[in-house]
Amino acid sequence: MISKQKIKEFFGIGKHSDYLNKFFDEANIRSSIYVTSVIIVLELFMIGNVLFRQLSEETRRSLQWLITHLACYSVLLASSLALFIYSVIHIKKKTYNRKTWEFLKYVFSIVAIVFGIYISFMDYQKGEQFITLITMTIFVFCFVVWRPVYSIFLLVVTYWLFFYICNYYLPASYATRVNLSIIFITLLMNAINAYRQKYSEATKEEKLEHVQNILLKLSISDEITGIANMHYFRSQALELLHNKATEIDKLIFLYLDIENFKILNEKYGFWEGNKFLKSFAEMTEKVFEGSIVAHFSNDNFVVLTKKDAVPEKLQTIRRNILGMNYDVKLGLKVGAYIPENRDCLPVIACDRARYACNTIKKHYNNDYCEYNSTMANNFQKKQYIINNIDSAIKKGNIKVYYQPVVNTENGKLCGLEALARWDDEEYGFLSPADFIQTLEEYHQISKLDLYVVERVCLNMVNARDNGIKQLPVSLNFSRLDFSLPNLVDDVDYYLKKYDIDKKLIHIEVTESTLSDNDERLKETFNKFRTNGYDLWLDDFGAGYSGLNVLKEYDFDMMKIDMKFLRDFSGNEKARKILRNIISMAKEIGMCTLTEGVETQEAYEFLKENGCEKIQGYLFGRPMPDTEFLEKLKSNLYQLDL
Repeated sequence: MISKQKIKEFFGIGKHSDYLNKFFDEANIRSSIYVTSVIIVLELFMIGNVLFRQLSEETRRSLQWLITHLACYSVLLASSLALFIYSVIHIKKKTYNRKTWEFLKYVFSIVAIVFGIYISFMDYQKGEQFITLITMTIFVFCFVVWRPVYSIFLLVVTYWLFFYICNYYLPASYATRVNLSIIFITLLMNAINAYRQKYSEATKEEKLEHVQNILLKLSISDEITGIANMHYFRSQALELLHNKATEIDKLIFLYLDIENFKILNEKYGFWEGNKFLKSFAEMTEKVFEGSIVAHFSNDNFVVLTKKDAVPEKLQTIRRNILGMNYDVKLGLKVGAYIPENRDCLPVIACDRARYACNTIKKHYNNDYCEYNSTMANNFQKKQYIINNIDSAIKKGNIKVYYQPVVNTENGKLCGLEALARWDDEEYGFLSPADFIQTLEEYHQISKLDLYVVERVCLNMVNARDNGIKQLPVSLNFSRLDFSLPNLVDDVDYYLKKYDIDKKLIHIEVTESTLSDNDERLKETFNKFRTNGYDLWLDDFGAGYSGLNVLKEYDFDMMKIDMKFLRDFSGNEKARKILRNIISMAKEIGMCTLTEGVETQEAYEFLKENGCEKIQGYLFGRPMPDTEFLEKLKSNLYQLDL
């Protein structure tokens, strides 16, 4: 059964979208140019022909006939000229008014139909065919597309009126009636078909444009916040910087970091978190009206704006954040970078503003920082580290150092900790604090850690080939390593490749790596344990979640952070804490190793209180494998056999 909606759609009843109206208007305007140009030529020809025929006695008509026909031709010519001129002006994008266009279309249509009826009626009186009416209705209803309901109504009125007038003066024959009906039906079907084709074409175009608009919006806007994404931000910023009218020294890049947003997300859920980000984005765009604002990532935004009143605008945002109804104390850290010249790349500018922001993340009394020359040097070093980590590994500039681990009971060497050191061609000896933190920040740390695994295996093979007893080695892994899908398999691969016993490799994980109920971490730890590795908890006591970690995870060894041994001699609290930590570890089935042992006093205390292993400068600093082997050969270390 045909629905009412389908019937309305067929007859063109109802409101068209603005896109469809515009599509029909554009199509009709183009058609009007062709139609009116043909009519203009025809009418000029007819006017010329009539005037020329008046010059001959044989073809001359009466003055009344001449005036009547010239008037008809002139009116049709004038209406055609008006529509033609307006259509051409519109095509050239000089003007467009829908009401004007509708008026001119209706005037032209009425004039053309009346002209067709009049001329065809006179031809009918002479026994000739009504060709002019047919021609005019083709021009009006087939070339110019109307809604079917209008076409039906106007064609019925036109042909009924023509038939009535003709039949009144001279009764129509059966053949005339049939011919007129056939022509009417043919023109009506053509008019409806023209509409349906245009409607179908317009609908497809509208859907296509809708899809294109969605794709365009997705390509330039951020899905969560609805404001510009970084791709669009960089292109717009680059365009602004390269504009000669832009005063570069008055611009500033801002990197906005929302403090405690992760806590908000955990407490209220991701839906509420995304709602907050959207509100924050809209607020930032409003405060920095006329500036380029984009969602950088997670809880970070970037702004390219003029330096005028930036502190006041940032303070407005902070006040608005505090005014939001959340039981989480939210704040705003901002890093800034002032471009030096037009050649500044937005991606670099944002990185520098971000770097400036990161330098104050843990400074609770500072919430704004501009990038400076000191930061520039540090930033340059970071970029150097990221750009050269692969070549440093390939060239062997990354070296493995070993620090001795001693059995507290007998003072003999019972193991080693492998540590990465970077001896660079340009910077010299790079601090581990520099390159490890940088590699973690840029998610490149797994390259280093897996390289250390292989180097340790190679050194073990070298020791074995030289008849030296192989000592267990503990390896440090970053939290990011545990996001790798095949970390355990990668470690297994190197041990199998070099035929190393898994009991000789201990997996060290820092306390700060762990968090409550991290199922993926637990799964990886369990896989390491199932595969025969010992798990060590590094830097216990350095973080804020030590006891929770002990509750949630199982470890074989607890490495007590060296901070507890600072000012050890005069700090009775440190002694009590260490004593209780060692006791607690034993109760939950863990061995203990204390780092940072530098004095004999600390050694004796740890030995007396049952700490199984110790490590520190008292027994040796981290050293290259060649130096360690030399010390072994010279019997500087006794092995715990």
